[in-house]
Amino acid sequence: MTQSTGPILLAYDGSESAATAIAVAGGLLASREAVVCHAWAGLSRAVFRADRDELPSVLREAAEQLDAADGDAAEQAAADGVRLAGEAGFEARPLVVREERKTWRTLLQAADEVDASVVVAGAHGLSGLGRAVLGSVSTGLLHHSRRPALVVAATVMAERCGGPLLLCYDGSEPAERAIGLAGTLCAPRAALLLNVWESWAGEVPALAGLSGTVAGMARELDEVADEQSTGCTTRGLEIAEQAGFETSGLSERATGPVWSTILEIASEHDCAAIVLGSHGLNGISAALGSVSNGVVHHSRRPVLVVPAETAP
Repeated sequence: MTQSTGPILLAYDGSESAATAIAVAGGLLASREAVVCHAWAGLSRAVFRADRDELPSVLREAAEQLDAADGDAAEQAAADGVRLAGEAGFEARPLVVREERKTWRTLLQAADEVDASVVVAGAHGLSGLGRAVLGSVSTGLLHHSRRPALVVAATVMAERCGGPLLLCYDGSEPAERAIGLAGTLCAPRAALLLNVWESWAGEVPALAGLSGTVAGMARELDEVADEQSTGCTTRGLEIAEQAGFETSGLSERATGPVWSTILEIASEHDCAAIVLGSHGLNGISAALGSVSNGVVHHSRRPVLVVPAETAP
């Protein structure tokens, strides 16, 4: 499916994490229209544990007053988000939506309605009652979105996002899609293409100690893996250049979990953001998958996750 040319959806809940995400997105993404989406649940539902229409008439007026005040606060929050988006360089408009289901579902429905090209969210935010949530909304977005999602940790500083993009490439079609879409979504900048390979010798230390033959086979397999990784990196560079990036390549042996190696490389090269597919090979697989999941949950840098199939 083709990439949407619609606006950027900036999820804003009034939290510092969401404000940081907007500021960082302004430096990372190419200029286009933005929609600041604020989802609100309504205080009556939180207080009375039911929708207004389900309440006895004696409580319905009180519920309506609570929701009116909460609705006004939601409009103000969206306006604050639009102001922040303007400061980040976006031409933005507000979108206030009432939650009928989980927050991430509401945001994804809003993204569908405006045909968003990418959804931007802070890694941590606030619940409707102001309680911190450990990434429940961003996790829901990442696991269920059919649109690219840019997740920004609250610790990221916008002025430090000037380094190259780290393009994670494993030779899979989803990784190619991620690089291609990153080329259309991100502002022009240098990129570093990374292929990580895992060592057979590192996987069989006990057997290698008992058998010289096993150790020799493991070394030979590592040589093959290293050579294949170099070839994969070369192919990835061609794809990145076609996407418009000025790119250098790096083939790296994993020193632990693949996601940890990706984060180490991103830190070493002071990368502005990490780009990867939500499905792929070499661990970047499944629903988010072990690698992409590890990167998103441990990164202190923005992460752009591109699903295997984007929304029509």
